[in-house]
Amino acid sequence: MAKAQSAVDYTLISFMVSSHKHDLPIELAASVDEIELFENMDLPYLTGSFTMKDDMRFYDGVNVNGTEKITIIIKSPQDDNFMTKTFSILGITSATKSADNIEAMEIKIIENNCFNDNLMQINKAYTGTPDIIIAKILKDNLNIDLDLPAIKPYQKTMKVVIPHMTPFAACRWICSSMSTDLGLPYFLFATLNDKNLQLRSLEEILRNPAWNQDSPYRYSAAYNQTSSGVDADLNAFNVSAYTSHNKESVFNLVNSGATAGSRSITDMTSGQLINYDFNIDTVFQDLSEMQIIDDDHQPVFHSRYRFNGKEMNEYNNYNAHGIIATNTYNGVANIHEETSTGAFKLAASKRALKSMMIKTSINIRVPGIMFLTGTNASLGRQIDFMYPANNTSVTNRATAASEDITDTKRSGTYVIYTTRHHFNNTQHNVDMSCVKLGNRK
Repeated sequence: MAKAQSAVDYTLISFMVSSHKHDLPIELAASVDEIELFENMDLPYLTGSFTMKDDMRFYDGVNVNGTEKITIIIKSPQDDNFMTKTFSILGITSATKSADNIEAMEIKIIENNCFNDNLMQINKAYTGTPDIIIAKILKDNLNIDLDLPAIKPYQKTMKVVIPHMTPFAACRWICSSMSTDLGLPYFLFATLNDKNLQLRSLEEILRNPAWNQDSPYRYSAAYNQTSSGVDADLNAFNVSAYTSHNKESVFNLVNSGATAGSRSITDMTSGQLINYDFNIDTVFQDLSEMQIIDDDHQPVFHSRYRFNGKEMNEYNNYNAHGIIATNTYNGVANIHEETSTGAFKLAASKRALKSMMIKTSINIRVPGIMFLTGTNASLGRQIDFMYPANNTSVTNRATAASEDITDTKRSGTYVIYTTRHHFNNTQHNVDMSCVKLGNRK
């Protein structure tokens, strides 16, 4: 087995373009300068772009019109793993003449599954548990296999009528209604290294430990300087860039009912009114008791914050009411039925936890080698991350206590939520957007 010389090594085996206008595909690997591939836990397909120098009449020879297919094959530098994905060309973003006989082009692409999905509509009824219904829709319409979740949803057998929706739209709609027994949401997404789609609950993601516990990703200027130029094993976990983003303010979380509030629902069939008071602290306590999160975790706002002597989650300033109709299908639930206080609680928890999770995110840039080796490095997995504390009083960080040199708020265990894989002629780097459910107290 060959050993990578650098943590950013990769090999572009093939970049093949096929068109209905040509009998044989065209190999463009030598002309491609950069490739960007994007993963997102909210999307069941990959997106991307590539730049190339057109010095072989690709544009007018192929007559690009958005129906061409591109098959990309990339090999890991450390083992025999190959990443193979097929995309459809969406269009040319820009084209600039760099010489009379050369043109630089940027071309947008989308995974071929999504292109095929856009050509279909479903008008059909399905009966079963929501995860099985999603698997059947994907297999019957797109010939895509689904990795079923390890933790089954709280929602049992239901009947769903798909009204003029594409397969992916139908699957995402059903997924949005799913939760675990503890009220944690599900995600349907595609990954770079797996041809199957993933259906995973946040509970399953959080129960699995970070795959890099023994070698956390580190952001440190001193660490990067001392490890630059050493082999791939040592610099694979260097973070070369870091930014943080506050995507959802506490003000908006309060207004949306993610911290506390009252909810009610009226069953038009029975006339029953169901009421439920929601509190995010209770949800975190339940998750802690079930050992899904550590005991020292709290919501992303500080529990000691007081306004007029009360905690924020003591204010029930959010009131919502919904209407459902039960027994639509003679004893089989429909997708909208929340027929008990317990089911209604789970629905409220699911919405709040997803808002909490994405409130604060970090963006880090890391070498791409671990994402091509067949390890657990992938979208929807947890990582450990260490960020140095701003503490100038520490003169010798090598002998200092961990709490003195580590920023405990920025450091911790994160979920990889989105990725941008950037391949140029020499390097593969990954920009990860990572989120976490709460902060340490």
